[in-house]
Amino acid sequence: MSNTANIRIHPDAIIGPVSPYLTGACMEDVNHEVYGGIYSQMLFGESFEEEPQEIDARLNPAFAGLSGTISCRAERAYLHDRSDIRSWQPFRRGNAEDRFQHTIQRARRGRYSQSIEFTRGEGEVGIENRGLNRWGLNLVANKPYEGLVTLMAEADTELIVALESGDGSQVYAQAPLTLPGDRAWHTLSFQLVPASSDTAGRFAIKLQRPGAVWVDYCLLQPGPWGRFHDLPVRRDIAEALVAEGLTVMRYGGYMINTDWEHETRCPGSGYRWKNMIGPRQDRPPYLGTFYPYNSNGFGVVDFIAFCMAAGFLCIPAISPSETPEDVADLVEYLNGDASTPWGARRVADGRREPYQLRYLQIGNEEGVNVEPRRRIVRPDYPERFAALAQAAVSRDPDITLVASPWLYSEQELTYPENRDIVARLLAAARGHKVLWDVHVGGDGLRDGDTVERFIPQLGAYLDAIDPDNQIRFCILEENGVHHNLQRALGHAHIINTVQRLAGKVVIDCPANCLQPWQENDNFWDQGQLFFTPSQVWGMPPYYAQQMIARHYQPLCIQATTEDAGDALDVTATRSEDGSTIVLQVVNLEPADIPATLSFDGDDPRPGRVSISQLSGALEAANSPDEPTRVAPVNTTHTWDGDAFTHVFPGHSFTIIQFEQSR
Repeated sequence: MSNTANIRIHPDAIIGPVSPYLTGACMEDVNHEVYGGIYSQMLFGESFEEEPQEIDARLNPAFAGLSGTISCRAERAYLHDRSDIRSWQPFRRGNAEDRFQHTIQRARRGRYSQSIEFTRGEGEVGIENRGLNRWGLNLVANKPYEGLVTLMAEADTELIVALESGDGSQVYAQAPLTLPGDRAWHTLSFQLVPASSDTAGRFAIKLQRPGAVWVDYCLLQPGPWGRFHDLPVRRDIAEALVAEGLTVMRYGGYMINTDWEHETRCPGSGYRWKNMIGPRQDRPPYLGTFYPYNSNGFGVVDFIAFCMAAGFLCIPAISPSETPEDVADLVEYLNGDASTPWGARRVADGRREPYQLRYLQIGNEEGVNVEPRRRIVRPDYPERFAALAQAAVSRDPDITLVASPWLYSEQELTYPENRDIVARLLAAARGHKVLWDVHVGGDGLRDGDTVERFIPQLGAYLDAIDPDNQIRFCILEENGVHHNLQRALGHAHIINTVQRLAGKVVIDCPANCLQPWQENDNFWDQGQLFFTPSQVWGMPPYYAQQMIARHYQPLCIQATTEDAGDALDVTATRSEDGSTIVLQVVNLEPADIPATLSFDGDDPRPGRVSISQLSGALEAANSPDEPTRVAPVNTTHTWDGDAFTHVFPGHSFTIIQFEQSR
């Protein structure tokens, strides 16, 4: 290999189209992407389903004199060394005497409710919530916060809802609520406007005179100022996703594969779309895949509404255990007009115009282990897919369905059982618009090489089974366990690869979209966007995605590289009229590589060159204190139309855009 590499761009050698939907993200409630993340609910433990804890002063001196049980324990699957006290805590002021009870006897929707009783004395007793991980609530002075609480009392009772400092020593805002003593559940709304800002505040429900209430549900969220398009969506997170340049989002993953036997433990706990509509206080909690206590407050329809407002193509996934009748109702709810029963229900829920959903995924990673380390496509999946697909198109024949078989490696193409199952799935897909979801690794620098081999192999495999199939592919999960520069480079290499595959892959969505700072409850430590209650920032993969989105061009053209070995992964694209050419280069090796860039064909006209470059140590990532430590460096140069030289730093992603003068 010589000291200087040569990259030659062939503007007239068109490889094929480049889909505009290769800059996506997958969202599922891994590491609180949804409940605790994009969902505008500021409280954690909204339904009081978390396991109870005995109130004991040995746990906290502030509990001295308090008694009973309180909803607060929410275990973490992986972080065993961290506290499982995550939601509500009791408090008392003065010489008031109390009794708290986390009870199954007066549950309204789930398994439990929480009682607060002020028995005698003076002062106040109550419960307080500081949000996810008890980090504290981000309160902004003079901004309204909206909420509601569902309660029951046996005698007329006045209670107080308040926004306070974390220790309760300062009250920023409070409001009285009056509850009739008719032993019926009532949902009371309120608005609180804090007089001071606090990034670690708390929400309190309290009694200031003797009485008792049972609480079943509580919501606190910013007013429209803090929500995206007045949806139940945290505004700063949503705006950061828009700024990333996303064109598509998928809502699914293993969170939809809920064990339906959970129904026996928590009524209504299955992942069913009909549990995700209507007033949030009436939606049942469910036992989630990644967390045992989860919220339907943000569900499939909320996700679709968010994508529509953000301008994203959306792909929601539903459980293959949904019934055909319910899937037909879903498509009618989303796409039907007001004259249809479920279209009318959508209008009653506040949305007059149809959502016009275009894609619907049936299932996720549908496979079963037939022996250790040998997983095949779930044998009954073709029939489930066929039934649900027919139900969906019966309400909208133009909808595109996404199939989700577990078929992700060259080895799995050799399993004899898979051939028959895939044949039945292809038969079920015949006559419908169908995409085939392929999940790939995204952590490795050279995972794109695997993608480049496997997608054509999978296509040939399907063609051998059914030569007339019309299947196209999508990648709705690039998976890994990192969010550092290495992951960013791995993703850039995959996108380069997919662009060169000339339209074989029409959608790409890396996992995962969001992640709380320093939280990795379930192994998938791969958020593109990180957040705390008061801050949102991008990780290196976020910036790689943003770079690709900002330089999108619709045609992939040939680019050849000499004297770089296999260090440089190079893809070139261009505009329809050829006036803009984009070169995407991933340096997969640690050494800097100088290169000369030239063009064949007619001499290009002079113009401008813009360079965006992401580089650093492979393990480098961003933090709240250094949110742009690893971010693109952008420069602009004049260009005389001659060959252009550039040094590609070791372990870097560089986009060079040539714009010819008209």
